[in-house]
Amino acid sequence: MRYNRQEILENIGKQGQELLRRSTIVIIGIGALGTIALDILARAGVGKIRIIDRDIIELNNLQRQSLFTEEDIAKPKALVAREKINIINSGIEVEYHVADLDYENINLLKSNLILDCTDNIYTRFLINDYSKKNNIPWIYASVIKSKGMTMNITNKTPCFSCIFDEPTEPLDTCDTAGIINTAPHALAAIQATEAIKILTKQDYSKDLIHYDLWNNEVTKIKIKNKKDCKTCKGIYNYLEGKKAKDTVKICGSCNFQVKINKENMQNIFDKLNNLNNIRSTDECIILEDMILFKSGRALVKAKTKEQSAKPPRT
Repeated sequence: MRYNRQEILENIGKQGQELLRRSTIVIIGIGALGTIALDILARAGVGKIRIIDRDIIELNNLQRQSLFTEEDIAKPKALVAREKINIINSGIEVEYHVADLDYENINLLKSNLILDCTDNIYTRFLINDYSKKNNIPWIYASVIKSKGMTMNITNKTPCFSCIFDEPTEPLDTCDTAGIINTAPHALAAIQATEAIKILTKQDYSKDLIHYDLWNNEVTKIKIKNKKDCKTCKGIYNYLEGKKAKDTVKICGSCNFQVKINKENMQNIFDKLNNLNNIRSTDECIILEDMILFKSGRALVKAKTKEQSAKPPRT
């Protein structure tokens, strides 16, 4: 049997395995953390996994994003990840969305559990709003350099906004600070283990876990509810679209994401369809310096936000 070794583990058993089979989870961000957590939980037998990612695979991703190979470069991460997981475990359902999660498509998060494997603070605050309003547990995780953090956020813990404030200046990313590829493996393993605990209705960590692999240090931090937390008071600014941005830098990538009016995007698609030698998928058209998505956004290769605002060459 596929799950025999897992079922004989007293922490799970046949009953726990059945709970995993009946569960639906969402993984947001199919990068370093997301590919590893997805691989683990698919192999563990979680019955339905919905994956969401807005980016494409680049050469520099292969150092740490373990599902992908050189043949996958320039393809959408979510699409390729679904194809790989279908080969690994054909007995589960994997639903994929090549999309930028925002307040308009936020109901994609409807599930038993949400795993945050994203690369930006805006999306985490958005997840937090949705999770708090709909009473869906989620697991925050982040990595940089040789360090990482993770925490279960449920109705029995403080929320993300109780712990973190909105940043007043740009945060370090793997683009600026670097990352060792062992760090996401370690944090994703902790995150996936906590997911299994929650899905099988067992006790889970209520602390913020900080892991420094280079120095072999694990720190557990007890968190208290913030008295003036807006999210805990039912004020959902991110969920209501008050914090949305039209242009963002994609962490770990050379791309900026630019939102484009859908009508204008359709005009661009019509022009490009008349040209020869255009690479395309069902979701996008791939040009030399940008990728255009039918949903109304573009990934533009640029060094600055100002350069990304230039119109596509058609």
